[in-house]
Amino acid sequence: MKISKINNIGYFNNNFNLSITDNRKTTPQYYGNNTTLSNIYYTSNVNFKSIYKAEKTVPDIDFTEYKEMSDVTKERYRKVYKSFQINKSINKDDLFDPKFISLPLQSEAKLEKFFEISKEYLKYKDQSIICLGRSPKWFLNAALWMKDGIEHYKFVAFSKYWYTPDKEEGARKIQRMAPTEEEEAAYKKYLKSIKADPKGIINEAKKTGKKVIITDYVCTGKGMCSFLDLVGRYAEEQGVLEEFANSIEIVGIGSLDYMEELNPYAEYIPTPSVPLPQILWPYYNKIPQHFHDMDYNVFRDMLLNQNTNECRSTYYPHDAWTLYKPHQFKTGLIKDLKKVDDLIKRSKTERCTTSFKPAMADYRNLLNFRILDGLNKRGLLKLKHVPKI
Repeated sequence: MKISKINNIGYFNNNFNLSITDNRKTTPQYYGNNTTLSNIYYTSNVNFKSIYKAEKTVPDIDFTEYKEMSDVTKERYRKVYKSFQINKSINKDDLFDPKFISLPLQSEAKLEKFFEISKEYLKYKDQSIICLGRSPKWFLNAALWMKDGIEHYKFVAFSKYWYTPDKEEGARKIQRMAPTEEEEAAYKKYLKSIKADPKGIINEAKKTGKKVIITDYVCTGKGMCSFLDLVGRYAEEQGVLEEFANSIEIVGIGSLDYMEELNPYAEYIPTPSVPLPQILWPYYNKIPQHFHDMDYNVFRDMLLNQNTNECRSTYYPHDAWTLYKPHQFKTGLIKDLKKVDDLIKRSKTERCTTSFKPAMADYRNLLNFRILDGLNKRGLLKLKHVPKI
């Protein structure tokens, strides 16, 4: 009889502290063929050359693992989730932001509000969806696991910005913050490799007969504006600018209450939207935009809380674009050790990859459990889910 690790009560002690150890080998194949990498350890929050000595107290939990859990195991994890901040097995100092020790979405009311935003994505289930950066991923995953939910979405790593809000132009480019030609060339190769380049987006729109959704957290819109600046110019190079503009639709998520908090003396808070870069100005009326407002407490838990961001996926600023592709990290693409050293020394780029520290893995897996368990309790969890690679 096969005994699932996740259901084995021997892995828990009486305080509901898990004692499962990930015995993943720390051999050079995790870092390409350069064997020197396996002997180097950095202690920064996120690093390129650290040995992945995972000592997670919680095993990986995704859709399949949750479906295999017994009722007794689920109840144990519910208790572990609530007691995370006092769990002695978890090194709280390894969290990206130790101020946010408690796991998010603790109350059923918050979880219900979280699902309300996730359900908004079901409106676009017949369209291809691009998740721009990490912010929408938790909501999209919930929509992916729901009955009659979305079937798939494409993650496109993108971080930082080089546009700033401007009252006259909507957004103004700050050239000193913009990527170099070499960095842009590397990012274009990345987009093409995952079929998220302009021609890839156009092909998706033709396949579904509907526009491709590009979704992100939107406050000022400067992040997506920066992305559209690069992709718009790429479309022009490919000779498909107008067709690209006709193939996209923007969906933003955020909090109007947060906007009011940022502008307490403003007489009017406009609905957040993405100001288009100059190259797309002629197509302003051809690119629909939608914004979905969320409860402020959910917004704080899921978007302001940096632990929620950091445990999910790759931080990918343009000064990392020439070093590696986010979907192929740890496969030998970082070969120039001097470049890696230089990058790590830059104060603003230490977060270029997800923190692989055990506490952050625990954080991610327990939050996965909370969302899956919440869907299941509400009768919203789909019976079967096959992840697409």
